Amino acid sequence: MKVQQAAAAVIALTLISLSNPLLRAQAPAQKPAVAEPAPRWPDGRINLGSSKDQKGYWEIRPGLGGFPRAADVPFQDWSRALYQYRTSTADLYPPLVGCKPAGGPGFFNAPGFEIVDVPELKSVFLLNIAGPHSWRVVYLDGRPHPPRENLRPTFFGHSIGRWEGDTLIIDSIGFNEKQWLAGSFPHTEGLHLTERISRPNLRTFVYEATIDDPGAYTKPWTARWTINEKSASSWIAGGEMFEYICQDSRE
Repeated sequence: MKVQQAAAAVIALTLISLSNPLLRAQAPAQKPAVAEPAPRWPDGRINLGSSKDQKGYWEIRPGLGGFPRAADVPFQDWSRALYQYRTSTADLYPPLVGCKPAGGPGFFNAPGFEIVDVPELKSVFLLNIAGPHSWRVVYLDGRPHPPRENLRPTFFGHSIGRWEGDTLIIDSIGFNEKQWLAGSFPHTEGLHLTERISRPNLRTFVYEATIDDPGAYTKPWTARWTINEKSASSWIAGGEMFEYICQDSRE
């Protein structure tokens, strides 16, 4: 009986202390976890991918989002009508589902991607797991885009890049019209895409894309998303890209 009374007294004192704001204020505050720094090259430049000591890849879960509401996108009349048709047709899917490549924002799709920075080649390679398991090349050697009339329109376009501090700026032109930009958004061969990629710490990846396509939109517009420890998508530490077989199910 005495043991039960003592236990009840302890519980009562605990509840009182928890409900007293003065007593709660005296409790030592927990220090927030310090984010692990992103890997860097010997010259101090940020590394967006794996390093010798910190390997991994970026896993993408469905619902990454980042695009504005359709009502806020500056469609031209024809591109709005096409977008509405695509989104209202239940059995119409993006070309990516049919094993076609997806450039720009559509490239960063589930189940994930990896970035391989090769300083000696002055190039960055973007590899994804989805679709046809393909890759993009971003040239960082200072070359310009070829004249548009000399470019053969492709799914990924022609990409050149530069660094602004810790942010990689990717400038791309030369796209074909066989893909959907991302989601159900259309574009033309006149698309000029600017992507900004940064990695504030080991497990955070920030992506921004500015779509400038006078043939489909009345003015440039921007999409943006972030991967971090609170998002469903994440950095898979120690993980490696795995084989993904894209099987075209169309008859």
